[in-house]
Amino acid sequence: MTTKESHKERKERFKAMSSAERKTLIREKMKAEGLQEGSGVPGKGFSSYDQDEIWELIQVTSHFPEMQTKPRTMKTKSPNERKSLIAWIMIAMALTGGMVFYYQEYPSPETRRELSVDAMFAD
Repeated sequence: MTTKESHKERKERFKAMSSAERKTLIREKMKAEGLQEGSGVPGKGFSSYDQDEIWELIQVTSHFPEMQTKPRTMKTKSPNERKSLIAWIMIAMALTGGMVFYYQEYPSPETRRELSVDAMFAD
């Protein structure tokens, strides 16, 4: 019967083991899970990798956080983002209302053209 140990106790026990004991424990757990020891790339063992190439890949991936495997959480919209969306909607409504008012006040294209020309050449 196994006793339930805390994360801290398990970590201390693992640190107290020798390297050979750790390897044996890891191999036993992998075998229990049905995993095979190796690089994961068929036909290519770990010894065939260039150590400098591996180090360079580690360095490159450390500069790109999106390449690191971390659990992602859904980001909820902050109240400021909601307020800015409401502000943009209000601005769009005001501009639309202004255009409707302008076209109601000056329904004739000739009048609108005169106002535009007068506005461009106003001193």
